[in-house]
Amino acid sequence: MKHSLEMISKEIRSRVEAKFPVLLTNLAEELAYDFMFTPKYKITHEYDPPWDCSGMLVQENDLISVDDYYSVEDFFDEYTGQSTASYTSGIGFLHNSFGEKYEDVVREFVFGCYIEVLSETDNNLLIQQLLAHGYDISGTENEDIIQAVTDYELFEEPFWYHLEIIERVKPLSLKMMVARGKNGAIKKHHHQLARRIEEDKKISFEQNEAQKIWNKLQKLFRLQKGYSLPKIEMKDYIMFSEFLEYNRISYDEKIILAKYMGSKFSNKVCMCLKDDKGINYSD
Repeated sequence: MKHSLEMISKEIRSRVEAKFPVLLTNLAEELAYDFMFTPKYKITHEYDPPWDCSGMLVQENDLISVDDYYSVEDFFDEYTGQSTASYTSGIGFLHNSFGEKYEDVVREFVFGCYIEVLSETDNNLLIQQLLAHGYDISGTENEDIIQAVTDYELFEEPFWYHLEIIERVKPLSLKMMVARGKNGAIKKHHHQLARRIEEDKKISFEQNEAQKIWNKLQKLFRLQKGYSLPKIEMKDYIMFSEFLEYNRISYDEKIILAKYMGSKFSNKVCMCLKDDKGINYSD
């Protein structure tokens, strides 16, 4: 039984080692992208209130060079530009570093290898291992065995082995990694720019459509009701919903109205338009 456990652990490590070149390629592209297209940030405490000393991130104007960093680890000390709540008194936010980002990337990589190996392992063997270690799996479906193995942390690799991988990556030359991933990073950047342009076009189109629909509704409302269309509160929603139904306003048109004409409705009305609900409850 112990032999089986050791064999599976060994296979997890072997899988990580076999895929390590793929990880390096992916890391090189991601590192190159972050270095080339992410602004450099520093923390300023100039605007800290008396009760919070977390500071805020501001962009640095100085040009940076890959020669400013000897190793990947040096770049890991830089900030990503994102912050997370600390839930600690006196420090409202913690500012995320690239070291934290890439530790998560490597952790996901190791975990993926771990899941692959477990998926290829006979479920009966995994069940035997769980029972041998005293874990209660009564009522656990066969398809949930891998999740049970993960929940009980039967194998330690995905929970700490990534730290070993990170330590192997840190001493690598950042200059070498950026050169290796530069072409992939540029392609990714161009793809994201193209996608952003398409998204902006879509938003602009939908905004125009929302305004056209609202203008149409205003004219119809005056003709049918005899007065201008007011801001719609929940007390007006059934009337407004019936008005939309009578004038054959589609669900997609309601979504666009809720998305871009929010000033014309209360928050609850916007929610109801998105859910296509006609329930009458007061604000």
